[in-house]
Amino acid sequence: MSIAVSAVVKPSRLLRGALATYAAANLAVGAAVLSCAPGAFRAPLLIAACCLVAAAAAMAALGPAGKMRRIDISGVGEMHVTVQQKQAETGMHNMPCKLLPGSAVWPRLLMLRVLGEDGKAALVAVFADSVSAEEFRALAVAIRAIGGQETPDQVFFGPHKIL
Repeated sequence: MSIAVSAVVKPSRLLRGALATYAAANLAVGAAVLSCAPGAFRAPLLIAACCLVAAAAAMAALGPAGKMRRIDISGVGEMHVTVQQKQAETGMHNMPCKLLPGSAVWPRLLMLRVLGEDGKAALVAVFADSVSAEEFRALAVAIRAIGGQETPDQVFFGPHKIL
């Protein structure tokens, strides 16, 4: 069985929706704290400022449309990640990568720690809504196979701890 797979990873709509909801909730809490009766909170201006900073950070993360990535895994387990900065651009950056320990494979999310040939580590998040169901399943199988090839004597994917 070959583990060769190629998938285009689009920005996640679920993540953008969660960020928008988080920003709206922080704005609502900040406004509610400011509109409460005097003495209801110890430091209402500080609480409201913290909520507004969190909302601004979430909105800033919503700003750019995100980067499209293409993940290519060959039949022998070589991985390439191609990053396209904007959807209208034709220039892309193709980088051969090595999968690092600490990557996580969950049923609806892949968190891939990769090391580029330039020595920089990066985190690639692949949400289930970013690719088709078949591509997600094929990527998960290929990533597990690569993790097994890299360190056969160690546990590559650590146990999942729930706090």
